[in-house]
Amino acid sequence: MSKGRQIRICAALCALAALLTGARAEETRQDFPENPRFTVQRFQDQEGMGAITATALGQDAQGFLWIGTQTGLYRYDGTRAKKMLEVESIIGHYVVDLLIAPDGTPWFAGTRGIAFYKDGQFQKLEIPASSMPLLNGVQIFAVDSRGIVYALTYKRGLLKLDPKNPGKTETIAQGLGNWETPEGIVRSVDDSIWFTAGRKLVHLNAGSREMEVESGIRLPNERVVALQFDGIGMLWLRTATRLARVDLRDRKLIFEEEVAGEANEEEGKPSVDAEGKLLVPSSAGLYWQQNGQWRLVNVKHGLVSNLIQCALEDREGTLWVGGSGTGLDRLTGVREWSAWTTAEGLPDNSTWTTLRDRQGRLWVSTAHGIGIWNGDTRSWENVPALRERVGRQIRQMQLARDGSIWALTITGAIVQIDPESYATTTIANFRGRNFVTIQAAPDGSIWATTRARLVRFVPRGPATMPVEVPLPAMDEAEIEYLTFSPKGVLWATGPGTLYRYDGKNWRVLKVKDGLNGQTMTSLAAPNDDEVWVAYNDVVGVTHVTLGPGGVPRFEFRDWDRTVVGRDAENRIWFNGTDGIVILWPDGHLQRLNHANGLIWDDLSPWTGTREEADGSYLIATSRGLSRYKPVGEAKKAASPNVVLTSVSLGGTERSVDQKSFVDSIDGSLMVQFSPMVLDTPEEVSCRYQLNGLEKHPTETLQREVRYGGLPPGSYEFWVQCKQADAPNYSAKTSFYFRVLPNVWQSSWIRGLAVVGLMGGIWAFVSLRTRTLNRRKSELEQAVAQRSAELLQKNKELEQISLTDPLTGTRNRRYFYETIPTDEAQTLRSHQRFGDAQKAGAAPRELIFVLVDIDRFKRVNDEMGHAAGDKLLQEVAKRIGSVMRRSDDLVRWGGEEFLLVCRTTDRENAGLLCTRVLEAVRDLPFDVGNGVQLHKTCSIGWAPYPWMPGDSQLLSIDNVIELADKALYLAKREGRNRSYGLVPAPTAKTSEKSISIENLRDCPPELVQIV
Repeated sequence: MSKGRQIRICAALCALAALLTGARAEETRQDFPENPRFTVQRFQDQEGMGAITATALGQDAQGFLWIGTQTGLYRYDGTRAKKMLEVESIIGHYVVDLLIAPDGTPWFAGTRGIAFYKDGQFQKLEIPASSMPLLNGVQIFAVDSRGIVYALTYKRGLLKLDPKNPGKTETIAQGLGNWETPEGIVRSVDDSIWFTAGRKLVHLNAGSREMEVESGIRLPNERVVALQFDGIGMLWLRTATRLARVDLRDRKLIFEEEVAGEANEEEGKPSVDAEGKLLVPSSAGLYWQQNGQWRLVNVKHGLVSNLIQCALEDREGTLWVGGSGTGLDRLTGVREWSAWTTAEGLPDNSTWTTLRDRQGRLWVSTAHGIGIWNGDTRSWENVPALRERVGRQIRQMQLARDGSIWALTITGAIVQIDPESYATTTIANFRGRNFVTIQAAPDGSIWATTRARLVRFVPRGPATMPVEVPLPAMDEAEIEYLTFSPKGVLWATGPGTLYRYDGKNWRVLKVKDGLNGQTMTSLAAPNDDEVWVAYNDVVGVTHVTLGPGGVPRFEFRDWDRTVVGRDAENRIWFNGTDGIVILWPDGHLQRLNHANGLIWDDLSPWTGTREEADGSYLIATSRGLSRYKPVGEAKKAASPNVVLTSVSLGGTERSVDQKSFVDSIDGSLMVQFSPMVLDTPEEVSCRYQLNGLEKHPTETLQREVRYGGLPPGSYEFWVQCKQADAPNYSAKTSFYFRVLPNVWQSSWIRGLAVVGLMGGIWAFVSLRTRTLNRRKSELEQAVAQRSAELLQKNKELEQISLTDPLTGTRNRRYFYETIPTDEAQTLRSHQRFGDAQKAGAAPRELIFVLVDIDRFKRVNDEMGHAAGDKLLQEVAKRIGSVMRRSDDLVRWGGEEFLLVCRTTDRENAGLLCTRVLEAVRDLPFDVGNGVQLHKTCSIGWAPYPWMPGDSQLLSIDNVIELADKALYLAKREGRNRSYGLVPAPTAKTSEKSISIENLRDCPPELVQIV
């Protein structure tokens, strides 16, 4: 097994029992930290709408999200946000009000009028000029189920308009006594129309023009913002500073004192969520009615601003929140997801593992120690003894049968923690070997591996002694990672080997039996005779089952994922760089990632996912701790509703519903389409075909198709889409058209073309012969000139042979041609050091720094080698920007660079590595095709001479090997960091000699890791 991945691989294995076992049966309660935040995505980041002020939101019957703003109307289809400029000639650019009619049609109001969108175009509502202007407010019209419009105006009060009969405009409300300007108007489910007039509440019954004043109800003497019916038919009144329920039976207003935020002067209309509960924008944030209470969502939960203008929950469960001048915030998975970061009290955003102790307290291991949420004090605590460096390096935690917490440090030591006093006991190693993995068995005992040994602890206080478990009788038996079935059968992995131990007998399975790789990184056992295994040297996972008589069956799936474990629903959890995938018993897959609410897709490689007693899941990521609590049954991926959002034939926009014709000269087609998925459109794949031109459909993730130079004929363009992992595509959405033939395509024109072609061939041959003769003379003259140029090129080629052609850095040949000179100068410097030391000088050192791009292979695999080459070039430039002119940058191999530092000593090598880390990770890389991505690197370094004062102990090749070992440690520790290997203070006095053979295992008495 490759030692370069040992600790990193061990991470996922402790997650195996996290979903199966633990202290759930012994927990006294389930308590979670306060003030969780949501996953908030800034809509303007991808749509260029960062500074807009949204005035209203709505989702129509097709699924389009309509966004009214102070500077125009936008339509979002999950792929692009299109500014609908054509509506501005009807209503103006300031969208005052927006609503979705009962039939799903979107309506819009502005300072210049009212319009609606139907059959792919905007249609104007005819309003008599004598009745204009419309009222200035955020809720100025309503539409009933028959399509009748009720609009508020300054001059005529309330207008009743029928779009189908523009001449039937009626004026209502002018006869109302003591009339005051109306404010706020809304339709009820029974088609009655409600509005306010001064301090009165008025309504019209369905189909009636007789107004009825709700006697006994006196409205507050302040501006009315809007009226809103909720899901149970309750009428709500929103004023400038307050929110009230209208009790029509008892004729009174009931004010909601919890809603204390003021409405914006220009916006602030309430809306209802998918369950019919109120969403109330205010200057203090968004008030959300949930379970009979009001939840305030504001900047503490991830919003950009507290000044909220409007809000909407779409059909996919995403909450859209519009701010004043701050664009739109997208809160995905708001009903199922929550999270905690350093802002909520975590020691660090980089979280590794969680568990519950016997008291029900939540323990979270982070990059800066362990945080413990105390539900009694409502605060975070920590373990005092682990405040130093060891506490920051803990990756695995397990709960033992006596209630103690067992933690494994990155140095391979076990720390036993008393959860009452936080006292600690450290077990440094077993028989001189560090621990690799710890795992709690169903009986509460703690099992640990040192590769060559398998150890069992039965906790009985601080004096717990280890008991070695005999390994199977075989040559070089090694065990690295462990998991237990619910009934206590042990499954374990070693190099190319899978073990099963039932407490008495061992069963061994190898590659020759059906395993697919040598390095198994994680495993999970749903039962005694079943296990899932993932690999590090092979992309894929294997499902192993033991049939009758113990006959193994192997099922391989080419998934680049790690096995996390099995939950109470008998589902298998996997993780990868794009989040989580859950395999259900019926075979379908469910994805959980940042796009639908997970705070970040980069999960902890340790015990990163754990099931809680209430059915929720705690998920540790590099940007905080997420909690996922499914609401209802998980929905299988449904076929999306594919819409052709734009069809341009011959450069002219066409109606999708009508067959179009175009001349051959204009035979070009451009189609934009959308699967109408707003939350995770990137997970939807589509296929399309142009019947009449193409014989087979084309798979695509793009949402635009173009054809040019189409020959005459009849065509059908169709497209269909499906969600990721869904078995079937949606129904076809088609556009039919015909390209008419040109005059020149007639037979007599073709005959003339043949004659002209033959004449052209004769003329071409004659001209070509004369040209060749002239060219021969010119070539003879050029030979002499080229001979001289070749001499110069040979000199240039010699220089090129020392340079990497892709990155422009030096290559290994250059390194081995020049390093002897550097070595000689360094040795002479150390020979003269005795005299120079008296003058305050220091001997010269060479620092060898190995830089490796993290997860580079995935760039090549997922984005292509062109993107990988572009990334290598950009990384080389960034490293070159922080190194000194006296240093050399060598492409050492693949994605690995060697930085040879001639003027940096070992005390300042760490600063140089920090500059390289920052240069690589701070800014995204442009890898072409408009794609940008963030990458990190890992660094290992070592000095030459390695032992100050003794330059003959290690060669330069030995020192580079030590730098490679340091790079391996950086990779093992989670990447995006640097380590150096220098002599330990006890190196000179150690009984072990200083040789490369003794240094490879980094013994602490010889090697210090910095």
